Amino acid sequence: MLERLIIAAIVVAGVALAIAATKAALHLRDRRIVNRLRESQPTEGGSGVPRIVYFTTTSCVVCRMQQEPAMEHLKHELPEVVIEQHDAIAEAELVSEFGVLSVPTTAVYDREGALVAINRGFTPMAQLYAQATGFDHVAEGGHAMAAERIERAGS
Repeated sequence: MLERLIIAAIVVAGVALAIAATKAALHLRDRRIVNRLRESQPTEGGSGVPRIVYFTTTSCVVCRMQQEPAMEHLKHELPEVVIEQHDAIAEAELVSEFGVLSVPTTAVYDREGALVAINRGFTPMAQLYAQATGFDHVAEGGHAMAAERIERAGS
């Protein structure tokens, strides 16, 4: 009986260690992607308009049925926003640079050209609007799980 308990404790500890190591590796990968994207940003501020880099594929149903209508609604609400749409299959080098693992993926830059967030999966229009304009979007709901908030360099 005691042997089974010890074996179970070892298995549980091993699984917990594997989960912690995986989380640390994913966090390190994401930090590298964010740092690389920050380094590629212009040093003299942005263009004065928010920009969204949007990755999709021709076969992505979520992109066509949800993300693209959200982008159209955002364009209606924020006419000056620049939306760069890229095919994740055709532009492998850009996909690697942005660390795209799934589609849709959006990278949001504010008016100063600073990377604000990388959103993996469907991102509601309200969240994209808040990220692009700098408004606090906590009141919008469960979006925090879908996005990575990018800390400001000066924070």
